[in-house]
Amino acid sequence: MSLTAVYAKKALIGEELQVLDDACILIEEESIKEITTRKEFEASGREATIVYLGDKTVLPGMFECHNHLALDARLPGHLDMMNQSECEHTLLALNGLKDDLMSGVTTARCLGDRNYIDVVLRNKIRENKVTGPDLLVCGIGMKGRHGHGYVGMPHSGVEEFRRTARENMFHGVDILKIFVTPGGAAVTPDEFIPCFISYDEIRTVVEEAKALNIKTAAHCIGGKGLEYCVKAGIDVIEHVYSITPEQVKLVEEEHKGWIDMTSGIVLDPEREPYCPPAAVQKTRAAREYSRQCMNQIYQSGKIRYTIGTDANHGLLYKELEFACEGGATTMDALKAVTVNAAKMCGVEKKKGMLKEGMQADIIAVDENPLENIHTLKNVSFVMKRGQIYKDV
Repeated sequence: MSLTAVYAKKALIGEELQVLDDACILIEEESIKEITTRKEFEASGREATIVYLGDKTVLPGMFECHNHLALDARLPGHLDMMNQSECEHTLLALNGLKDDLMSGVTTARCLGDRNYIDVVLRNKIRENKVTGPDLLVCGIGMKGRHGHGYVGMPHSGVEEFRRTARENMFHGVDILKIFVTPGGAAVTPDEFIPCFISYDEIRTVVEEAKALNIKTAAHCIGGKGLEYCVKAGIDVIEHVYSITPEQVKLVEEEHKGWIDMTSGIVLDPEREPYCPPAAVQKTRAAREYSRQCMNQIYQSGKIRYTIGTDANHGLLYKELEFACEGGATTMDALKAVTVNAAKMCGVEKKKGMLKEGMQADIIAVDENPLENIHTLKNVSFVMKRGQIYKDV
């Protein structure tokens, strides 16, 4: 079998993203066969197709940990587009998938789309019939009949949640997703946060998922719903814009899973022109309190977290910048979209790091992101499963 040798000035390798200078990563078919230095490889006399990346730094392909395919936060009126046809949703999805991949995202975790287009596109990507990141999908998101969730479908009662959970699993989803609270962040610590799903409904979805050993995810900004999610054993709690210090302690002590951060929805003013005026007004009012709440996660040191954009396709780098501004180290922020993201998704045995035997998902940037996180804005090289999709 033929080898491909990727040469780069530096590589961030292994679980701790150690810096390897004068790096040579040997690829065979879809996997990393060996990691060595250019000098050692050339001295060995072996032949390979050379991919020369000059002064670039290579690192694992990134995980977009909170995505939607038929939702594009870069477009005006994108929330209203959820009422468009299945064909229009598919066209949106194809465009977003390409932009995600070109930005260095080689794996995306999709948390709700209608008509099972996420399942179909995941399978087509696996068959090399569609270009995009590898996908982990949830099918139909489940919300309370009176609750939030633009991409979710309404449910009332334990048996309705059980029925959709099983229907999703029949379609082969990787995750079960529920919507527990509103989307808009609280403005003050004493603002009441509704919970649209009962504890029993949440627990039912968790039980159904555990029966087939798949993950659960819950949209939850805070309030009583967050405590329900911890108690019920939800694997990943999404957003937590309004988490209190007491709830941070609860998560630190009792939550066995992960928190998935999507800070930009609240913190990024560049998203405002694409949202309804009332939502923008609420977001602006909540911004500083939300910043305080979310920074607790980055600064905890005890909470396992990952990072996503919530459908801001191609702009994952901004979320890492927000994390670092909030107190995350560049190491922790980078792990949140690589090695730790792979662990959260349950694919750490084949993805998330540059290591022998791992899938050859490799990206390149101008500088070492551990020293300058902003360099992730300009990804110049993308390889997924050993195939080059973007070249310098």
